[in-house]
Amino acid sequence: MISVSHTTSHAIRALACLAGCADPPASIKDVAACADVPQAYLAKIVKKLNDSGIIESKRGHKGGIWLARPAKLISLLEICIALEGDDFLGTCLLGSECCSDDRDCPTHQFWMKNRELIRREFDRIKLSDVLAFYRERGLHHMPTVEELAGSGLPFASE
Repeated sequence: MISVSHTTSHAIRALACLAGCADPPASIKDVAACADVPQAYLAKIVKKLNDSGIIESKRGHKGGIWLARPAKLISLLEICIALEGDDFLGTCLLGSECCSDDRDCPTHQFWMKNRELIRREFDRIKLSDVLAFYRERGLHHMPTVEELAGSGLPFASE
């Protein structure tokens, strides 16, 4: 099955929560609750996203995380590369470590063509598109960070 890693999937949901945040910065605790991602796991993801320039952060009182650029300028490709590296789709569909143009496998030509199509599509799809998708579909399992903070639930910011 071809898919992004669980880490990247969690990151995309968390970043969509940040994109919908009306009053940044947001706490990692609230973003984790919004995206339904374990807080400790999200903290590790946040470090990579911060190092790659996708988000910015500030520690301490009134600190938190926020998008470094508008969501319409952050692509899924950029997120995948930040978390999994430039070759996140792999070089061989069958997982061969020695597959290349000189030493190909039965799926080599197919994968070279379609891997590039996937990369282009991931570059076309922006974080703002992900947020719009959730909002258009009325997926209420992703409450906004502000809703969580004002809900009085134990995971909300005090």
